[in-house]
Amino acid sequence: MNQPSAFATFKTKGEYVYRTSAYIQWGTSSESLGSCLLLNPGSSTLFRERPAPQHAIMGQTTIDPTMHQLIKMTEAIYSSKAEQGKLEGRLHIYNLFSLQNPQAKDAISLFEALLLAGQTALDEHITRSHELVKHPWMLLGWGCVAKSSRLLTSLKEMWLREIAAAGVPVFGKPCASGRNYYHPCPQLHAMRELILRDLVALHDLAVPSIRR
Repeated sequence: MNQPSAFATFKTKGEYVYRTSAYIQWGTSSESLGSCLLLNPGSSTLFRERPAPQHAIMGQTTIDPTMHQLIKMTEAIYSSKAEQGKLEGRLHIYNLFSLQNPQAKDAISLFEALLLAGQTALDEHITRSHELVKHPWMLLGWGCVAKSSRLLTSLKEMWLREIAAAGVPVFGKPCASGRNYYHPCPQLHAMRELILRDLVALHDLAVPSIRR
């Protein structure tokens, strides 16, 4: 089986690191296998140097726990190709906002503080429909955030408008509130296989045309 690799673009702004793009690569094809929209970047890091202040750098990254889950999900969706070692393409990872912080609550609080201070803007974190249109599907999985502020709600609405404009089929496991979606990599290890099965089944309902 092709062993996937992960690549990302990081930039620094002030004292903070932003991961502005990321994808998991199987083989050499640049074709999109799918995409996901999560909350914010976690713990993946570049193998080599960090970006210089106010600069961006792109390179191969470590594969963090969330990426491991996304690899399992993608290989389950394309199971016949994966088992034959013929899976080729990229899973693109988007985030509601690109500020890197592995702790969700801390990340949200810090991001909102930076927005209010004018050090970043909502528009800087949105990917437009003309890029999203290339994906055959998108997993929504930004987590069951208990408290959703006006700023975070506005950001989600902006993302959902771009996704709708692109016409990309979406799926995800809804939280109890019905407004958010479970993260694909729960903190409890015992839950990871369960949600993986749920997400693959939800994918198959939303995107029945993909040949596995």
